[in-house]
Amino acid sequence: MQNAGKIFESSFKDSIPSDCYYLRLKDPASSFGAQENKTLRFSVSNPFDALLYSSPNIFTLELKSTKSTAFSFKGKTPMIKPSQIKGLTESSKFEGVISGLVFNMREPTNKTYFLHIVNFNEFAASTTKSSINEKDIINAGAVAIDCRLKKVKYSYRIREFIDEMKAELVD
Repeated sequence: MQNAGKIFESSFKDSIPSDCYYLRLKDPASSFGAQENKTLRFSVSNPFDALLYSSPNIFTLELKSTKSTAFSFKGKTPMIKPSQIKGLTESSKFEGVISGLVFNMREPTNKTYFLHIVNFNEFAASTTKSSINEKDIINAGAVAIDCRLKKVKYSYRIREFIDEMKAELVD
């Protein structure tokens, strides 16, 4: 059985409009059980989870899902890894690239948000916290991604999200 995070990623992908290109970067084998495998000399890590192209923009996205109340970004085993923050930050420097984190709060709110990496970095630099909760995400300027529960899985309003992000670039 798939874990809830993989189900979220699958539902997100299934919600992508047909006129958009979506590429989920494959997780390297070393990312599975790397803590237990002491024989690994190094491990490759992806800069983010996915690329979404909707002309003329590319979105670099890191998808995170939790049933908890927050996403850790500091400590020994953070949910948001330094390499992911770095990858999103680097990709955001290019014209036409929209980079950020997609936060899925499964419980208790069942809400999903997009937070630009620039806003996330500003939050992280201005706090002593080691995690970001839903209130922090909203206060940092997140955009809600509307979703609807189908029979079992959610469907996400990705077209509306893309259009809102594009409109922000024009303003």
